[in-house]
Amino acid sequence: MSTHSTMSDVVSDSERSDTEAVLKQAFEGTPLAPEVARRVDERAAQITEQVRRAYGVIDDATFQLLLADDES
Repeated sequence: MSTHSTMSDVVSDSERSDTEAVLKQAFEGTPLAPEVARRVDERAAQITEQVRRAYGVIDDATFQLLLADDES
């Protein structure tokens, strides 16, 4: 038996269910329940805050320079 976690082990049942609902909304046009949308928005805000704490906020001018570098 493996002791390594897979992504599916880390994702809770509610997150998996919400992900399926979002995918159905995106690809099939199925309406997204308000409660699912609220949970997804809350998770997105938490992840955004974690990224900001870890890496800071990039200013617009620097971001545009990075985009220009990618295009060259």
